[in-house]
Amino acid sequence: MIGYLRGKVIDQDEQSVILEVGGVGYEVMLPAIEMKALRARLHPNGAGALPEIALYIHYHVAERQPVPLLIGFNERQARAFYRLLLTVAEVGPALAAKAMTIPVCDFAGAIERKDVRALSSLPGIGRRKADQIIATLHGKVIEFALMPAPEVEEALPLEAPPDYAADALDVLVSVGHRPAEAQRMIEAALKRNPEIANTQALLQEIWTGEQAAS
Repeated sequence: MIGYLRGKVIDQDEQSVILEVGGVGYEVMLPAIEMKALRARLHPNGAGALPEIALYIHYHVAERQPVPLLIGFNERQARAFYRLLLTVAEVGPALAAKAMTIPVCDFAGAIERKDVRALSSLPGIGRRKADQIIATLHGKVIEFALMPAPEVEEALPLEAPPDYAADALDVLVSVGHRPAEAQRMIEAALKRNPEIANTQALLQEIWTGEQAAS
């Protein structure tokens, strides 16, 4: 079982990183809030840097899942909170990771306040699961509610009209790009030319920019 990895980031997308550890690349999925905190740590190293980082790992193997799932956390306490979420009925590893879009202190605070509305607004957590989380974890997560909020990198807003961006994303994915890479290409194109007004112009700007970078 893998509980901790330290290595260089050799690739990343919106949901995961690949860490090179002893010549082996480990793909590690991170909850959204953990990815934001990780990027805040990575960016000071500058463009093109290959920083060495450490992640606490939750190792999950399912009977019908041939490849183990590695879920990473910047702090051991965040992993501990994640594992508490797994004790809630019908909350599995993927759902627990998906729901962690806010700092652990805010998540735990909502549980201790019995704030069903805040919990049910999290991805994958409706009213019924919010009630289950509170029933299972209330009174058990006070220490996590006292954790400091992590420094996070705020995502840049997508300034193109949603239909243009969505159409361009579909095209890029259909020709073989990963969704996270396609999103990066779209954001870069919009930053270069904020006057883009349609999908075709957006695709043209993406192509021009990729040609210039090659």
